[in-house]
Amino acid sequence: MIRAAPIVLAAVAACSGTIPATHYYQLAAPAAPAPRATGGSVLAIESLASEGAYDDERIVYRVDPVRLDYYQYHRWSTAPGSMVGGYLQQALARSGLFRSVVRDTTTETAAVLSGRVLAIEEIDESQTRWTGHIALELTLADPRTGEILWSQAYDQREPLATRTPAGLAHALGTAMQRIAGEAAPAIAAFADRQARLHGQASPPIGALARPPARP
Repeated sequence: MIRAAPIVLAAVAACSGTIPATHYYQLAAPAAPAPRATGGSVLAIESLASEGAYDDERIVYRVDPVRLDYYQYHRWSTAPGSMVGGYLQQALARSGLFRSVVRDTTTETAAVLSGRVLAIEEIDESQTRWTGHIALELTLADPRTGEILWSQAYDQREPLATRTPAGLAHALGTAMQRIAGEAAPAIAAFADRQARLHGQASPPIGALARPPARP
């Protein structure tokens, strides 16, 4: 992707009287899985917090491990934490492992998923190799007591098919699909357990196994 220095862009804009258009992107939508039995618990998902330099709608790219830069005219459609939270809501709802996946906690909520976006960026490893990188920390808690039920860190990288912000959005969507697919069974197991403890739901068929051990 061709990047113009801010000074050059300012000079061009001053001469032409125009400002480059700002383009907005979102993660590629989760793939629809095969139909599955609906689970028995209600899960609430909060917007994730974003760490440091990633708490910005401008897309981050790196050409060096110790330096990061922003695309000035290519941005995420919303803050990264909100965008990732929205993606997780769609992916977990489509998994069929939950009765419903919502953004607001209610009396029926068995567990609340929150977390942090530790990194979301394009890494230019060479002139011919570009990678999308996303790192998250997810935490599941009891909405009544605040007790932490489960916590896990994820770090995924996916090659870009094209060196463009759209290529990055597709690559990160693929990486998020893997994260959601790996996290969903553990989240569902703990949420179903909490639902049973509080008399909110009966466990779905095949979900009577003990929840996986805490990492």
